[in-house]
Amino acid sequence: MSHTISRSARAIGLGVASLGLVAASLAVSQPSSASPKSVPTLDHFLCYSASGKGYSVPKVQLLNLLQPKLFSPTIRSVAMHCNPANKSVPTGVFLARHPKAHLLCWAIAYPNFPQTTVSLTNQFGQGDMTASPPTRLCLPTWKSLTGPPKESTKEPAGLDHFTCYPLTVLPGAYAFHLPASVKVEDQFSFPKFVQVKVGVANLLCVPTVKVVKGKVYKIQAATDKSLMCFPEFTTPIKPQVYDLNQFGTGKVFLTKAHERLCLPTVVKVTTRKT
Repeated sequence: MSHTISRSARAIGLGVASLGLVAASLAVSQPSSASPKSVPTLDHFLCYSASGKGYSVPKVQLLNLLQPKLFSPTIRSVAMHCNPANKSVPTGVFLARHPKAHLLCWAIAYPNFPQTTVSLTNQFGQGDMTASPPTRLCLPTWKSLTGPPKESTKEPAGLDHFTCYPLTVLPGAYAFHLPASVKVEDQFSFPKFVQVKVGVANLLCVPTVKVVKGKVYKIQAATDKSLMCFPEFTTPIKPQVYDLNQFGTGKVFLTKAHERLCLPTVVKVTTRKT
Protein backbone atom coordinates (compact mmCIF):
# COMPACT_ATOMS: atom_id res chain seq x y z
CA MET A 1 0.00 0.00 0.00
CA SER A 2 1.67 3.17 -1.01
CA HIS A 3 0.26 5.76 1.36
CA THR A 4 1.84 8.93 2.55
CA ILE A 5 1.05 8.99 6.23
CA SER A 6 2.57 12.40 5.72
CA ARG A 7 4.38 14.06 2.84
CA SER A 8 6.95 15.33 5.25
CA ALA A 9 9.05 13.16 7.54
CA ARG A 10 7.15 12.38 10.72
CA ALA A 11 8.12 10.56 13.87
CA ILE A 12 5.63 9.13 16.28
CA GLY A 13 6.57 8.11 19.80
CA LEU A 14 4.67 5.15 21.17
CA GLY A 15 4.50 3.85 24.72
CA VAL A 16 3.59 0.18 24.95
CA ALA A 17 2.43 -1.79 27.99
CA SER A 18 3.29 -5.49 28.21
CA LEU A 19 3.66 -7.75 31.29
CA GLY A 20 5.19 -4.84 33.12
CA LEU A 21 5.23 -1.26 31.90
CA VAL A 22 7.73 -1.33 29.04
CA ALA A 23 8.75 1.78 27.15
CA ALA A 24 8.95 1.42 23.39
CA SER A 25 8.98 3.73 20.44
CA LEU A 26 7.80 3.45 16.88
CA ALA A 27 9.12 5.81 14.23
CA VAL A 28 6.81 6.44 11.30
CA SER A 29 8.63 8.62 8.80
CA GLN A 30 8.89 8.87 5.07
CA PRO A 31 12.17 7.38 3.83
CA SER A 32 14.35 9.56 1.63
CA SER A 33 14.13 6.99 -1.12
CA ALA A 34 12.42 3.66 -1.71
CA SER A 35 12.45 1.21 -4.55
CA PRO A 36 9.05 0.42 -6.14
CA LYS A 37 9.28 -3.15 -4.85
CA SER A 38 9.51 -1.93 -1.25
CA VAL A 39 6.34 0.17 -1.37
CA PRO A 40 3.11 -1.81 -0.95
CA THR A 41 0.13 -0.84 -3.11
CA LEU A 42 -3.36 -0.05 -1.85
CA ASP A 43 -6.41 -1.13 -3.83
CA HIS A 44 -9.73 0.58 -4.29
CA PHE A 45 -12.43 -0.91 -2.04
CA LEU A 46 -16.19 -1.31 -2.09
CA CYS A 47 -17.52 -1.21 1.48
CA TYR A 48 -20.89 -2.45 2.71
CA SER A 49 -22.81 -2.12 5.96
CA ALA A 50 -22.46 -5.33 7.93
CA SER A 51 -23.09 -7.16 11.17
CA GLY A 52 -21.26 -10.23 12.40
CA LYS A 53 -20.88 -12.89 15.06
CA GLY A 54 -18.20 -15.27 16.27
CA TYR A 55 -15.42 -12.78 17.02
CA SER A 56 -13.51 -12.17 20.26
CA VAL A 57 -12.46 -8.53 20.52
CA PRO A 58 -9.59 -7.68 22.88
CA LYS A 59 -8.74 -4.30 24.35
CA VAL A 60 -6.59 -2.42 21.86
CA GLN A 61 -4.60 0.78 21.68
CA LEU A 62 -4.32 2.72 18.44
CA LEU A 63 -2.12 5.43 16.97
CA ASN A 64 -2.11 7.14 13.57
CA LEU A 65 -1.57 10.37 11.68
CA LEU A 66 -4.75 12.00 13.01
CA GLN A 67 -4.20 10.76 16.58
CA PRO A 68 -0.42 10.57 17.08
CA LYS A 69 -0.71 9.51 20.74
CA LEU A 70 -1.92 6.11 21.89
CA PHE A 71 -5.66 5.97 22.55
CA SER A 72 -8.00 3.17 23.63
CA PRO A 73 -11.36 3.28 21.84
CA THR A 74 -14.51 1.50 22.91
CA ILE A 75 -15.01 -1.28 20.37
CA ARG A 76 -18.58 -2.29 19.64
CA SER A 77 -19.91 -4.61 16.93
CA VAL A 78 -19.03 -5.42 13.32
CA ALA A 79 -20.22 -2.52 11.17
CA MET A 80 -18.63 -2.64 7.71
CA HIS A 81 -17.07 -5.13 5.29
CA CYS A 82 -14.86 -4.03 2.37
CA ASN A 83 -13.94 -5.89 -0.82
CA PRO A 84 -10.99 -4.96 -3.05
CA ALA A 85 -12.47 -3.58 -6.26
CA ASN A 86 -11.73 -2.75 -9.85
CA LYS A 87 -12.66 0.75 -11.00
CA SER A 88 -13.33 1.91 -14.56
CA VAL A 89 -13.47 5.61 -15.48
CA PRO A 90 -13.03 7.35 -18.86
CA THR A 91 -9.29 7.77 -18.23
CA GLY A 92 -8.64 4.08 -17.60
CA VAL A 93 -9.26 0.90 -15.64
CA PHE A 94 -7.69 0.45 -12.21
CA LEU A 95 -7.47 -3.22 -11.24
CA ALA A 96 -7.12 -4.60 -7.73
CA ARG A 97 -3.65 -6.00 -7.17
CA HIS A 98 -4.56 -7.90 -4.01
CA PRO A 99 -8.03 -9.38 -4.69
CA LYS A 100 -7.96 -11.64 -1.62
CA ALA A 101 -7.10 -8.90 0.90
CA HIS A 102 -10.33 -7.58 2.44
CA LEU A 103 -11.19 -5.37 5.42
CA LEU A 104 -13.62 -6.04 8.25
CA CYS A 105 -14.50 -3.01 10.38
CA TRP A 106 -15.88 -2.65 13.89
CA ALA A 107 -17.82 0.35 15.18
CA ILE A 108 -15.73 2.25 17.72
CA ALA A 109 -16.14 5.32 19.90
CA TYR A 110 -13.55 7.76 21.19
CA PRO A 111 -15.09 11.22 21.68
CA ASN A 112 -11.91 12.94 22.94
CA PHE A 113 -10.80 14.01 19.48
CA PRO A 114 -9.53 17.49 18.56
CA GLN A 115 -11.05 19.44 15.71
CA THR A 116 -8.90 18.40 12.76
CA THR A 117 -8.69 19.62 9.17
CA VAL A 118 -7.08 17.40 6.55
CA SER A 119 -5.88 17.96 3.00
CA LEU A 120 -6.81 15.05 0.72
CA THR A 121 -5.55 14.14 -2.75
CA ASN A 122 -6.62 11.24 -4.96
CA GLN A 123 -7.75 10.38 -8.50
CA PHE A 124 -10.93 12.45 -8.07
CA GLY A 125 -9.10 15.64 -7.13
CA GLN A 126 -7.96 17.53 -4.06
CA GLY A 127 -9.64 19.30 -1.18
CA ASP A 128 -9.70 20.12 2.52
CA MET A 129 -12.27 18.55 4.84
CA THR A 130 -12.96 18.33 8.57
CA ALA A 131 -12.50 15.00 10.33
CA SER A 132 -14.71 14.03 13.29
CA PRO A 133 -14.11 11.50 16.11
CA PRO A 134 -13.33 7.98 14.87
CA THR A 135 -16.16 5.54 14.20
CA ARG A 136 -14.50 2.44 12.65
CA LEU A 137 -11.52 0.16 13.21
CA CYS A 138 -10.74 -2.01 10.17
CA LEU A 139 -8.64 -5.19 10.22
CA PRO A 140 -6.96 -6.93 7.25
CA THR A 141 -9.22 -9.90 6.56
CA TRP A 142 -9.57 -13.07 4.54
CA LYS A 143 -13.03 -13.71 3.09
CA SER A 144 -14.86 -16.78 1.81
CA LEU A 145 -18.33 -17.10 0.31
CA THR A 146 -18.78 -20.78 1.20
CA GLY A 147 -17.35 -21.37 4.69
CA PRO A 148 -14.64 -20.30 7.15
CA PRO A 149 -11.49 -19.29 5.23
CA LYS A 150 -8.78 -21.93 5.28
CA GLU A 151 -5.61 -19.85 5.39
CA SER A 152 -2.24 -20.41 7.05
CA THR A 153 -2.22 -16.89 8.53
CA LYS A 154 -4.84 -14.85 10.38
CA GLU A 155 -4.64 -11.97 7.93
CA PRO A 156 -3.46 -11.17 4.39
CA ALA A 157 0.00 -9.64 4.18
CA GLY A 158 0.72 -6.11 2.99
CA LEU A 159 -2.53 -4.49 4.16
CA ASP A 160 -2.72 -2.06 7.07
CA HIS A 161 -5.15 -1.72 9.92
CA PHE A 162 -7.24 1.44 9.46
CA THR A 163 -9.07 3.85 11.74
CA CYS A 164 -11.95 5.67 10.03
CA TYR A 165 -13.15 9.22 10.65
CA PRO A 166 -16.33 10.87 9.32
CA LEU A 167 -15.68 13.79 6.97
CA THR A 168 -17.57 17.02 6.47
CA VAL A 169 -17.15 19.56 3.70
CA LEU A 170 -15.37 22.86 4.28
CA PRO A 171 -17.15 25.55 2.21
CA GLY A 172 -15.09 26.43 -0.83
CA ALA A 173 -12.43 23.79 -0.13
CA TYR A 174 -14.00 20.68 -1.68
CA ALA A 175 -12.52 20.33 -5.18
CA PHE A 176 -13.20 16.71 -6.06
CA HIS A 177 -14.58 16.24 -9.58
CA LEU A 178 -16.27 12.96 -10.33
CA PRO A 179 -15.74 11.42 -13.77
CA ALA A 180 -18.66 11.37 -16.19
CA SER A 181 -18.86 7.61 -15.72
CA VAL A 182 -17.76 5.46 -12.77
CA LYS A 183 -18.04 1.68 -13.03
CA VAL A 184 -16.93 -0.78 -10.37
CA GLU A 185 -16.51 -4.52 -10.05
CA ASP A 186 -15.81 -6.71 -7.03
CA GLN A 187 -16.32 -10.37 -6.14
CA PHE A 188 -20.04 -9.75 -5.66
CA SER A 189 -20.63 -8.35 -9.16
CA PHE A 190 -17.96 -10.35 -11.04
CA PRO A 191 -17.72 -10.73 -14.01
CA LYS A 192 -19.56 -7.47 -14.67
CA PHE A 193 -18.67 -3.83 -14.08
CA VAL A 194 -21.60 -1.93 -12.56
CA GLN A 195 -22.33 1.73 -13.29
CA VAL A 196 -22.66 3.61 -9.99
CA LYS A 197 -23.69 7.04 -8.80
CA VAL A 198 -21.08 8.57 -6.48
CA GLY A 199 -21.86 11.14 -3.78
CA VAL A 200 -19.87 13.55 -1.62
CA ALA A 201 -17.03 11.95 0.37
CA ASN A 202 -17.98 11.19 3.97
CA LEU A 203 -15.34 8.88 5.50
CA LEU A 204 -11.54 8.78 5.79
CA CYS A 205 -9.68 5.63 6.88
CA VAL A 206 -6.02 6.12 7.81
CA PRO A 207 -3.33 3.46 8.36
CA THR A 208 -3.04 2.72 12.05
CA VAL A 209 -0.65 1.14 14.52
CA LYS A 210 -2.49 -1.36 16.72
CA VAL A 211 -1.25 -2.59 20.10
CA VAL A 212 -2.75 -5.71 21.72
CA LYS A 213 -1.34 -7.08 24.98
CA GLY A 214 1.97 -5.38 24.32
CA LYS A 215 2.31 -6.65 20.75
CA VAL A 216 2.66 -3.91 18.15
CA TYR A 217 1.17 -4.29 14.68
CA LYS A 218 2.97 -1.63 12.69
CA ILE A 219 1.97 0.28 9.60
CA GLN A 220 3.35 -1.55 6.56
CA ALA A 221 5.31 1.41 5.16
CA ALA A 222 5.78 5.09 5.91
CA THR A 223 4.36 6.00 2.50
CA ASP A 224 1.13 4.00 2.86
CA LYS A 225 -1.97 5.74 1.55
CA SER A 226 -5.31 6.21 3.29
CA LEU A 227 -8.78 5.38 1.97
CA MET A 228 -11.18 8.23 1.24
CA CYS A 229 -14.72 6.90 0.88
CA PHE A 230 -17.56 8.24 -1.25
CA PRO A 231 -21.14 6.97 -0.91
CA GLU A 232 -22.14 5.04 -4.02
CA PHE A 233 -25.42 3.64 -5.33
CA THR A 234 -25.80 0.68 -5.91
CA THR A 235 -23.87 -2.56 -6.37
CA PRO A 236 -24.85 -6.22 -5.79
CA ILE A 237 -24.18 -7.88 -2.45
CA LYS A 238 -24.01 -11.35 -1.00
CA PRO A 239 -26.14 -11.68 2.13
CA GLN A 240 -23.55 -13.71 4.05
CA VAL A 241 -19.77 -14.24 3.96
CA TYR A 242 -17.17 -15.73 6.29
CA ASP A 243 -14.25 -13.60 7.47
CA LEU A 244 -10.97 -14.46 9.19
CA ASN A 245 -8.70 -11.93 10.89
CA GLN A 246 -6.83 -11.30 14.15
CA PHE A 247 -10.13 -11.18 16.07
CA GLY A 248 -11.11 -14.67 14.93
CA THR A 249 -13.38 -16.34 12.38
CA GLY A 250 -17.05 -15.50 12.06
CA LYS A 251 -20.09 -15.00 9.90
CA VAL A 252 -20.69 -11.56 8.42
CA PHE A 253 -24.11 -10.40 7.21
CA LEU A 254 -24.22 -7.65 4.58
CA THR A 255 -26.84 -5.06 3.73
CA LYS A 256 -27.19 -2.20 1.24
CA ALA A 257 -27.85 0.38 3.96
CA HIS A 258 -24.62 2.27 3.27
CA GLU A 259 -22.32 1.46 0.38
CA ARG A 260 -19.03 3.26 -0.24
CA LEU A 261 -16.37 3.42 -2.93
CA CYS A 262 -13.01 4.05 -1.25
CA LEU A 263 -10.03 5.49 -3.15
CA PRO A 264 -6.33 5.39 -2.19
CA THR A 265 -5.62 8.89 -0.92
CA VAL A 266 -2.71 11.00 0.25
CA VAL A 267 -3.51 12.75 3.55
CA LYS A 268 -1.91 15.70 5.30
CA VAL A 269 -3.10 17.22 8.57
CA THR A 270 -3.38 20.98 8.09
CA THR A 271 -4.83 22.05 11.47
CA ARG A 272 -5.41 20.32 14.79
CA LYS A 273 -7.09 22.28 17.60
CA THR A 274 -6.71 20.78 21.04
